Amino acid sequence: MITILGATGNIGSKVTEALLAKGEKVRVIARSADKLQTFATKGAEVFAGDAHDSAFLTKAFTGAKAVLVMISTGFAVPDVSKEQNAIGESIIAAIASSGVKYVVNISSVGGHTEEKTGIVAGLARQEQRLNALEGVNVLHLRPSYFFENLLGNIGMIKGMGINGGAIDGSVSFPLVATKDIADVATQKLLALDFSGKSVLPILGPKDYSMAEVTKALGSAIGKADLNYVTFPFDQARGGMVQMGMSESVADAFIGLSEGINTGVFNYETRTTVSTTPTTIEEFATSLFAPIYNS
Repeated sequence: MITILGATGNIGSKVTEALLAKGEKVRVIARSADKLQTFATKGAEVFAGDAHDSAFLTKAFTGAKAVLVMISTGFAVPDVSKEQNAIGESIIAAIASSGVKYVVNISSVGGHTEEKTGIVAGLARQEQRLNALEGVNVLHLRPSYFFENLLGNIGMIKGMGINGGAIDGSVSFPLVATKDIADVATQKLLALDFSGKSVLPILGPKDYSMAEVTKALGSAIGKADLNYVTFPFDQARGGMVQMGMSESVADAFIGLSEGINTGVFNYETRTTVSTTPTTIEEFATSLFAPIYNS
């Protein structure tokens, strides 16, 4: 039995599908039972409940040979740091109480520090909590910035004719497709070939600047002249709040952008193991353009 927390998300859903296709017994966790029904029809055991509830998570983790865990929060939470800590501590209590021995944790590049990493600081704190667990083998996967985050800019591209954000358009940093993250997570959950506490970065095929990313997106959607505009932090923050983010979450994402701009997210060493195959051009044509044009 492998238990997946966040089974309806970008990564968790892909891991669940892959494990079920391999014939693995899978237990899936999410807040809504309705959203898990597609997995139930394929044989997964469904646990619907609140990740803040450590007793619920303990029940879901009990009997599993391994668990995939992550901390995800809504965009409207009033205090994102407090929310991350609450979910993180609930996960820790459930691991300790359930007796599970193998944990694959979805963290992030920047998970090595709480300094100048914005929303990732909460994931760094969770790495520290997991590292303090005795007798549990923990692998921290540190993926880089998701290609899928770019889907949130479709409205801007359609409405304003530009791509933009608080990330400096000239700064190169790693970006990755969530399907590649899911592939690595699936492999590790099947092999369980890690022990103690370890880290594996997942860095995509290469480092890109947002100017390069925008060129690829523009080419895929038939807008070869699409440009990237770097917004001042206060302007970007205001736009996030206007879209429905709480001030706390908006501040955390500005902190993330600032960390990218200053190189904090280029900490991990790129190797053949940490490099994954999907390019921005592949993502732009296979996923971004179809959603843009739908």
